[in-house]
Order: sequence, then C-alpha cells, then structure tokens
Amino acid sequence: MIALARVEARGAYAARLLSRAVPAERELVLGVLRWQLTLDHLLARHLRQPLPSLDEQVRAALRVGLYEARRMRTPAPVAVAEAVRVAKALAPRAAGLVNAVLRRAVEEPWPDPADRNVPLSLRTSHPEWLVRRWVELLGESEAAAALAADQEPAPLCLLEAVSSREKLAAAGCDVEPHALVPGVIVVTRGAEAAVLALRAGKAYAIDPAAVSVARLLPPVAGLTVDLAAAPGGKSLVLASERPGIRLLAADRSLGRALRMRGNFALLERAPGVAVADAVAAPLRPGSCQAVLLDAPCSGTGTLRRHPEIRWRLQPEGLAVVAAGQRRLAEAAAALLAPGGVLLYATCSLEPEENAAVVAGLDLEVLPAVPALPFRELPGGGVVIPPSAAGDGFTVHLLRRRA
Repeated sequence: MIALARVEARGAYAARLLSRAVPAERELVLGVLRWQLTLDHLLARHLRQPLPSLDEQVRAALRVGLYEARRMRTPAPVAVAEAVRVAKALAPRAAGLVNAVLRRAVEEPWPDPADRNVPLSLRTSHPEWLVRRWVELLGESEAAAALAADQEPAPLCLLEAVSSREKLAAAGCDVEPHALVPGVIVVTRGAEAAVLALRAGKAYAIDPAAVSVARLLPPVAGLTVDLAAAPGGKSLVLASERPGIRLLAADRSLGRALRMRGNFALLERAPGVAVADAVAAPLRPGSCQAVLLDAPCSGTGTLRRHPEIRWRLQPEGLAVVAAGQRRLAEAAAALLAPGGVLLYATCSLEPEENAAVVAGLDLEVLPAVPALPFRELPGGGVVIPPSAAGDGFTVHLLRRRA
C-alpha cells in the first residue's frame, strides 16, 4: 500500500519501486493500478465523500482490499480484514471507514467485459478520453482488444541471441519460442531464475514488439546510428543479427550510456557507445546511411507494464511531448546521406507523436511490415496495437531522396 501511495501522491514509477519485489507484491500493485478506474467506481457507491478527498493511504487500502477480493480471489473476509489491519497501522482514524466501505463494495458485481451497456472505459479501466482516441484510430473491435490486453500482465521475454537457453534451463528456468517473433523466448516457468540471470548480466529482457520494430530498419553498407538508444535493446537486436554492421548507439545521459555499455557486454562485437544529445549528435550532416530513433514519448503503448501512465497523462500534454519529438526527428533526418533511411518509432499510439511529427520531414515514406499484427496509417507508417504478443508501437520508415 505504501508503494501505491507513493505512485499516486509523489509521481513515483511502479516498475522502479517493484524492481526487487516478490511476484505477489508486483501482481497486487500493478493490478490495482491497472484496474483503478473500475475499483474507484465500485468504491464510490459506498462513500459519502469523493474518493480523491481521502488520504492517499486510505485510498490505497480501499483499492487493495477490493482488488484482492475481486481479482485475486482472496476470500472477501480475509481481504477486508487485511485492509483494515493495514489501515489501523497507517491511518488509524480511517480503519472504521475502510471496514464499512469494503464490506459493502466486495458484494458489488464486477462489470461484465462483454456488456456493451457498460462504458468500455469502465470495462477496461482506461480514461474515457484515451478510449475514444483508440476507437477512432483502430475501430471499436481492435481498440477493445488492445484495451483488454493492457489489463493482462506482460510475460517475461528474453532476446535469445544473448540469453543462453542451456544456462537458463540449468538454473530451473523453462522457456519457449515466441509465437510470432523469432529470436524471442518467453519464460514459462522459473521466472526467479531468469531475473537472477538478468541481474547478473547473462540475459536481456525485451518486448517482442521492440524486436520486430528494430528489424524494420533495412541493412546498409555505411554507418547506422541509434539515437536516444538506452537501454540499448534495439541496438542489441541489430548487432546480434547483423555481424558486419557499423553501429553507434548514443544517449545523452552518462548513466544510461554506461548501463547500455554493460548490456552490450553480452555481445561478441559490441557497437560503439556515445554520450550525446540526439538533437546535437557529434556527427556530420549527411554522414549516416541509417538512423534509428525510438523517440521518448507518452508511452501509451506500454500501459500493461506501466499502468500508472494512463492516470497521469492528459490529452493536452501530448503537444508538449510532440514538440520535443519534432526536434529529435529533424535532427535525425539531417544526419541522413542521400538514399539514407530513418526508422522513427514510439511506444505510443497517439497521432500527435507520430504521423504529425514525420509529416514535417522532407522524406519519402517507405512500406513497413512488422511481424506482429498491425494497422496501416493513411499517410504511411503502421500502428502495432498492444496485444498479448507485445507492447504497442507506431512506426514510420522514411528515406532521404537520392
């Protein structure tokens, strides 16, 4: 509950707080964040004051108690009693309220995912403004599937080229090939062993969609640059699959660049690493045959991993993010030699961060066909919706005219 209160009140990121948490704690915290809108709807029926007016510790106790009873199949009396016990420790005066509200809320029916009389936002616990945008972008059926996928925990996936299946098996970790993206293995048993391998620098965790996106960058004879590259997953894919590649991975943060160099130790032949701002990379204009820019973004394609984003992001904030992305994209385009290719990608589905950004570039749009299910955009580029197979991305492949 403390972690949830820190996420809500202090803007902390759940993934960082849970980096060393046990699986049950991760499930509880991330599950409450995923289902927060639905939980709050059911709780509000039994509160005399608005839920936001309560202390953050009390809100967390109420949400955790209801989530445990309705989504984790904990017996309702046990879930209520545990929430009251924690409330007594953190906010003693509110223990009675927590007890009274939860005893009634646990009896409420959970929204039926198939009941079209219930708003889609409530059935899938997403902000209504985001649901409207995704329905407009993807159509109602695809949007509903993407929203539902956000509500399921992401499996732990590893990049096979730098993660030894034999060593993982010896440590008690079972894996199987990803159904759609070759070279990605999915941990099916022994996640603890896989996590230890990751911490020891003997494996690399990556989302299958990120692998599919990296492979869209065509092989070239000259220099390839990965801008804003940390932690380096896409560079790992390119370097491990293209032995002769001339690859430079750059990031403006020294700490992230050092982390990236550590990840590249998994490779026999590591790419070069530079500490450089993508807006002012230390490269001559026109010196690159290929540029990969996975631009910092709102992250709406990663809501199953970072569910708190949906409660923080507001539509008006997208313009601020997009302004920075335009500067990055323009700088990346300037590095291209004639005939050079830019892969512009974000882990966001929002048009302001994607189509609107590349529309200002004087580059030719090329077709892109990722391994995962996708939807073509009217002006070129593709959207990979979030699914059980991977996170969501939007990708544009562009070429400077010769």
